[in-house]
Amino acid sequence: MKTSNLLPGWREEEYGRSRGGLPLRVQLPGRPVEGLLVAAQHGEEAETGLLARRLLERIPAGETAWAVVQAANPDGLLAGTRQNAAGVDLNRNFPSASWSPEPSFTFPPGIDPELRELPNRTSLSSPGSAPACEPETRALMALVERLRPRLVLDLHAPIELVLVRAGVPAAPVEMLAESAGLRVVSELAVPSPGAFDEWLLEQGIPAIVYEVEHAGLPQLCKRHLPGLERLLRDF
Repeated sequence: MKTSNLLPGWREEEYGRSRGGLPLRVQLPGRPVEGLLVAAQHGEEAETGLLARRLLERIPAGETAWAVVQAANPDGLLAGTRQNAAGVDLNRNFPSASWSPEPSFTFPPGIDPELRELPNRTSLSSPGSAPACEPETRALMALVERLRPRLVLDLHAPIELVLVRAGVPAAPVEMLAESAGLRVVSELAVPSPGAFDEWLLEQGIPAIVYEVEHAGLPQLCKRHLPGLERLLRDF
């Protein structure tokens, strides 16, 4: 474990290695962990990692009880692909009751951001050969089991909504939705078997899936940082 020179007070820890051998890192706050924010499970959603970075820069480690994973899929982030280096969609690889060996529908690689809407999920993506077969999945599961956060926020793009299932406290959901003007849903039009949030709920850990739009970083920060910063400071 080391303290980051660029993020005063935050303690950086390697919690595993990716399929391609890259370090998986978590930033830990200056107090016992109460929440966990995870970004960039899908490498094509780089804006989520940038938002996580901005939060770390804005919030001193002593003023939050949240841990932050900026890039849960560093291989995909570098390649600009949804999947990891083995071609697996990590957000379909968790051992929840819904996990399925069947490929799931995702956006085609390189699709125009304007067309990234649910009806255009026409590309097939692998969930892996078995639940939790990928090192990124197992490492994130182990991190959750060690930290035991009271709440997890899973950052994604680009469908502009807050997804919550049963058991999630209302106050942070309402705050986030109102702050950014996002609708709240309990299910997606396209199934997500083996998703991180489903596995979390089966572990008794409430999870919020927060989906931002594809946009420039200044616009994203203006719309989403106020609510996300409040979440990390107050919940």
